[in-house]
Amino acid sequence: MTSVHTRPRQLTLALHAILCLTLTPLIAQAQERPAEPPNDQAAQPPTSQPDTPAESQPTTQPTDTTPAGNVDPAAKEILQAMSDTIANASSIRASIKTTVTGSLASVTPSTDALVRLRKADSAWLIRVTGSGTRNGQDTNFDVAWGGGSITWLDHKEKKLVGRPQSEARGGPYSMASQALPTQFIESPPFTKELAGEEISHAGTEEFDAQNCDVLHVRYPKRKILLKLWIAQSDHMLRKLERSTETTKITSSTVQELRDVILNKDIPDAELTIAAPDGYSSDVTAPQRFEKARPTAPSAPNAGTHARDENAAPSQSPADTITPSGAERRDLPPTTTSPSTTLAPDSLPSVSLTLSDGSTLTTESLRGKPAVLMIWGTWNLPARDAIEPLSKFAASLKEPGVPVIACAVRERTKDAAAEFLKNFQPRNRTGDDKIDTSVFKVAGSADPLARELSITRYPTFLAIDAEGKIIKRLEGFDPVKTIDELRLAVAP
Repeated sequence: MTSVHTRPRQLTLALHAILCLTLTPLIAQAQERPAEPPNDQAAQPPTSQPDTPAESQPTTQPTDTTPAGNVDPAAKEILQAMSDTIANASSIRASIKTTVTGSLASVTPSTDALVRLRKADSAWLIRVTGSGTRNGQDTNFDVAWGGGSITWLDHKEKKLVGRPQSEARGGPYSMASQALPTQFIESPPFTKELAGEEISHAGTEEFDAQNCDVLHVRYPKRKILLKLWIAQSDHMLRKLERSTETTKITSSTVQELRDVILNKDIPDAELTIAAPDGYSSDVTAPQRFEKARPTAPSAPNAGTHARDENAAPSQSPADTITPSGAERRDLPPTTTSPSTTLAPDSLPSVSLTLSDGSTLTTESLRGKPAVLMIWGTWNLPARDAIEPLSKFAASLKEPGVPVIACAVRERTKDAAAEFLKNFQPRNRTGDDKIDTSVFKVAGSADPLARELSITRYPTFLAIDAEGKIIKRLEGFDPVKTIDELRLAVAP
């Protein structure tokens, strides 16, 4: 006989069985359904803000709700202006502090370094000197890039190390690489950022006594947010923050640029690493090439290179490394060091073949001032100089001061003339080509460049009526170069 007290329990069990029979197929069907595709939208960065006074906060508060693929044209224009500033710079100097926090802090060093970059033949010569910390260990570093080599001081082993760029390894080298914003040496600078799926303006902030536009950039299909602080005064980067947030990694890298100086000449001595007293040398130079074939280094000639015992010790590759000017990227690298020959103070006697087939001798220029640009179509700073130089030449056309574009390292004698005939400035759309007919174009001026000891491109020479070089300007400064040439030949 069943007790009345057991009936509610039996009824509950029966209902439970019925529910299980009903829901089991639905659960199985849901488990067999393919998973939804992952969301490609970048993860949102941490929302915490530093404790700063209200007046230092951005005038427009940052927002991360901008949909993917949304590019603000005004923000991209600011980013493009910064890219152009770096691409057109003849030199950059800055103290850069890099701080890494989060998941990657144990494997990525934080550094504090002086970074120097100088343009040479459209490539950068670089030296990074400073200190870094990784896993609680402090390391000093001094590293130079240039001429196909990377050289550094190994303080632990007390030696100067030099390796072809593809063979560079070691703690000091990796730390110095971390200290340098790699976007500076891209062509064009900040290439990936300019192609970002989201570029937005997040207001303005002051950093290092500069009023800066703050941009947010997201890369296509990557969970990274990049924040850039770009000074309004010179369109130059002052701060960079890269935030990564995935299921496995949450990390932030901040690079702060202070004491930024643009377009001020950096002498070879600041790009040279010499072995201190007591340090040995372990230098392997890149191979030399001749007609695209590697050549063995030539032995010194005892008759012409005899050692003077009373002379100061020579700074051979075993004692010092001086980064050389980088060659064209489509040619094999060389290891030629900057010439120690003094540049002449007047034009040498050379004949130039102009694009119209006529011949121009340097002697024929006497009696009136002239301006020479030693350049190449392969040289980006020279390309940026063409439009302002053509306007300058047009303003001098009536007084009769010739402006001569002397091209070097071209594949054919007509390459420079063809390039100028169809020249259009970078980052400009439409068909508005620049009138370069005001130039006299010499297509094969390599002998003249050698006679003038040209080591940087472009180089501008202002010549007086007697053939004297009264102004020599290396590199192109969009603000100063044309003004200095004008003062020299048409005051």
